[in-house]
Amino acid sequence: MRILLIAGILLAGCLARLHANYILLPMDESSQHNHLKAYGITYWAISSGAEAYWLLNYRGGSFAFVYTPTFEKECKTRDVSYEVIADAQFAAIREEILNPEVNMDVIKLEKAPKIAVYSPDKNEKGEVIQPWDDAVTMVLTYAEIPYDVVYDTEVLQGKLSEYDWLHLHHEDFTGMFGKFYASNSSQPWYREHVRMMEGLARENGFDKVSELKLAVAKRIAEYVS
Repeated sequence: MRILLIAGILLAGCLARLHANYILLPMDESSQHNHLKAYGITYWAISSGAEAYWLLNYRGGSFAFVYTPTFEKECKTRDVSYEVIADAQFAAIREEILNPEVNMDVIKLEKAPKIAVYSPDKNEKGEVIQPWDDAVTMVLTYAEIPYDVVYDTEVLQGKLSEYDWLHLHHEDFTGMFGKFYASNSSQPWYREHVRMMEGLARENGFDKVSELKLAVAKRIAEYVS
């Protein structure tokens, strides 16, 4: 009898999954314990071809996408809080959100944006830049959202057109090397940085770093306009 009862419970769970058409990622503080990973899961689901929805102002701006066992497994793997809901329940949620008397909305997410981060390989001191050196790249890395790193050469080659979103680190576009000049102009690392940037300018057909940075700034301005 006990075996039959357990089998019945398992069967009921399986049937529930068959009728559960959506995964809901709640984003309210009390329900979601890994918000950044939830963004990454949604990005990954969209990249996999799933229909996803951003439920603005509903439980903290929750996300929902079509249920598959693979998506559910990934939520567990990335330790993201989720709820499996039936199609009828999701329809009711959408009806609630689309009520003109409430300040909520449903946004269909159809494309995972391709992200570029404008950054050199090394900082002024010659240290290799790591994802945790910038808040945005640290978040993207933790959330498992892919991005490419581009710098002056890629910008001048017109590669920004391949991306939907560009993030800029703190960058001196004057090309005057003024940030550390007063205190470090005699330091070997400072001189090496100047030498490297002057070489980059020449590689791209400019006599001065200031000319290179001006051209790059104009290309970025064109991209965001």
